[in-house]
Amino acid sequence: MLWLLGSLFFCALIVRELVGAGRADRPDPVYPPYLILLATLAAACAWPAVSMWRFERFLAEKAMVLTDGKPASVHCNSVLDTMFDRNLLAAGHANPETGEIVFQTPWCDVLRDYLDDPASAGDRQIVSLNLFTHEAIHIRGELNEAVTECQAVQYNHRAARLLGVPDALAKAHALRYYRTLYASRGQVGGYGGMYFSDRCGPGLDMDLRLPDSTWAE
Repeated sequence: MLWLLGSLFFCALIVRELVGAGRADRPDPVYPPYLILLATLAAACAWPAVSMWRFERFLAEKAMVLTDGKPASVHCNSVLDTMFDRNLLAAGHANPETGEIVFQTPWCDVLRDYLDDPASAGDRQIVSLNLFTHEAIHIRGELNEAVTECQAVQYNHRAARLLGVPDALAKAHALRYYRTLYASRGQVGGYGGMYFSDRCGPGLDMDLRLPDSTWAE
């Protein structure tokens, strides 16, 4: 929001310069280098917002594949948005009724970093992939967190490929989340433990038997 306000400010200076140049009480002509500077600053301020908007649209498009076509939208909260979000303690949240998926700051940036360089992904980047998948599963209508997380574990391989991650890396990262990061949830208990189920695994109750499941051979 602040970047957009900055862009509008520089646009206003451009308009003032062009309008003022035609007034009889101002003999000085328009100074092109000044206008070019203002236009450059306006574009530079607008770019972060435009870039994030494009990323949100990209994520929404891919999320709708995971929701089997159910409408979905994605919003990346700024720091200010997160401060006023009722669910600020959650990394993300989704509303199946409206199709809205919200990621708290800085998770969209973490996910974008992951997609820019998946070969160098650490645990934090892999968690951001699972967060995307998890919230998309919620849009399908599943509200139970343990069931949603288990389904996300199984869909992570597909989600990573949808987002442009090479297949070998997508599979490796999905397995890494399941075998290490997901498994650790069962040990921490409390809030984190509510996302874990010992019925989540190959051949167990929550196995969706997807052809491209994370744990499919």
